[in-house]
Amino acid sequence: MSLVVFFSILFRSAEAQTAWLTTRLPGENPHVETRAVWLTTIGGIDWPHSYSQSAYTAGKQQEELRQILDRLAEANINTVLLQTRIRATTIFESPFEPWDGCLSGHPGQSPGYDALQFAIDECHRRGMKLHAWVVTIPIGKWNDAGCRNLRKTHPYLLKKIGDEGFMNPENSGTADYIAKFCSDIVSRYDIDGIHLDYIRYPDTWGRISDKKRGRDNITNIVRNVYGRIKAVKPWVQVSCSPVGKYADTRRQWSHGWNARDVVCQDVALWLKEGCMDAVYPMMYFKDENFYPFAIDWQERSCGKTISPGLGIYFMHPKEKNWRLSDITRELWTVRQYGMGNCMFRSKFFTDNTKGIYDYFKDSFATVPSLTPATDRLSDGKPHAPRSLTATQQGGNVTLTWEDDTTRPPHSVTYNVYGSAEASVDITKAENLLCANLQQCSIELGKTYHITHFAVTATDRYGSESLPATTDNDVETGSGKSPFLNYVGGEVMLDNADVQSNSPVVITTIFGNDCSYALVKELNGHKTARPAQLAVGNYSIYTINKKGHRHLIGHFSVRP
Repeated sequence: MSLVVFFSILFRSAEAQTAWLTTRLPGENPHVETRAVWLTTIGGIDWPHSYSQSAYTAGKQQEELRQILDRLAEANINTVLLQTRIRATTIFESPFEPWDGCLSGHPGQSPGYDALQFAIDECHRRGMKLHAWVVTIPIGKWNDAGCRNLRKTHPYLLKKIGDEGFMNPENSGTADYIAKFCSDIVSRYDIDGIHLDYIRYPDTWGRISDKKRGRDNITNIVRNVYGRIKAVKPWVQVSCSPVGKYADTRRQWSHGWNARDVVCQDVALWLKEGCMDAVYPMMYFKDENFYPFAIDWQERSCGKTISPGLGIYFMHPKEKNWRLSDITRELWTVRQYGMGNCMFRSKFFTDNTKGIYDYFKDSFATVPSLTPATDRLSDGKPHAPRSLTATQQGGNVTLTWEDDTTRPPHSVTYNVYGSAEASVDITKAENLLCANLQQCSIELGKTYHITHFAVTATDRYGSESLPATTDNDVETGSGKSPFLNYVGGEVMLDNADVQSNSPVVITTIFGNDCSYALVKELNGHKTARPAQLAVGNYSIYTINKKGHRHLIGHFSVRP
């Protein structure tokens, strides 16, 4: 049976979809996984939705970004691709190109603060990576600010098609210019990656008679950018967002639109050569136009990270009105094949279009994850943190540790793990409490049955150290709330202070609601059956008529 036929049968009915998703839910959070969003600044369509023209309005604009990043962090998103070069215009002060008007409302005018630096600081504060998204070839309308500037400074690099301007990939100077632009960002900002968008021939270019030469032209840009970046900061990841179908496959025809043979993106070569660390193909398709091509990307990955871009905007009623299940099936499939995921766009995600945010947070990515490591030029892992101690006061746990003073400041971040077991297994996703901390301490609050902790250090390449562990159990919680059994999807409540038919709420250890249920009594046994829960640790509360909660106890869902 062909793969296309397999998927068409599997997804033919709503019953089949539900059954398949149900079998995929338990224990599926991986320890390492890219979970990304594209955060678009062109026209302020994701951010910002107001202009910065004074100290007050700058603060308002910054607060909007903080709220967006809070939402992303709560859903365990770990990578933000922030549009930094828009159309030969920028969201930072560049020696090459003018400010974009999305920030101040006036092209070429500063918003009064460095938006890129602000975004980097806010992402890192939340344990998220920030990659500067650079639109490479399109430079906007011929008479707009970005294009006008390049017409003055580098006219020989431009090509006009209709009323649009483009960097000319057939001029070798284009590769040098884009490489200089990217290396300038890398040298001045503590970014985690450069993300190349539209690194291809424009749709309107016309017939490309020599496709091999066309691919060589685009590949030359990629090689130049990669080499220039790695010479400055070798740990900065280089990625791109190619057309969603690499080429026709033995499984499926690309319908005349693919990366290699139409727009000259030889991404398989870039992966094989090692001049691309990760790829985010724009797979804004579904069903037979998605699955065969997603698998094809992974088969060509050469060990690099593939994170398909999912067209969640198509769920909007004003777009194609896709069902939520069209996206959730894709999420589980790419995870099954060891790939990450990336949402297009941020606003459709944080607006919870068709429930995608809630589903992602509560059913798909229920615990944090680390980002995949990038190839490094030398072997070895960072040293483990030192002198890890856990202190408990009033039921609240605080962890502190010491940095390795032999390494440069801010060269590592820290990951915190916890478990009820004496030896904390740092390979288990459910034990990861938080990732990519910059500081050497954290207040965990009440952790109840989690009594053992470990902390690791991760260097800028993503290599993780061995763990530092607490020597002794930590007495946590108040001691009054029992640890409950969870069997067959039910929480056993015989020993709990709760009445039959009482409403209960189940929360994560960080207090986020994830399910509701009613207490049932059968044959003298009281139980509550919440919606299906991912592997992890939970608390359960009763809720009275006024909405007040009373803690019943805690339980764990194991693989």
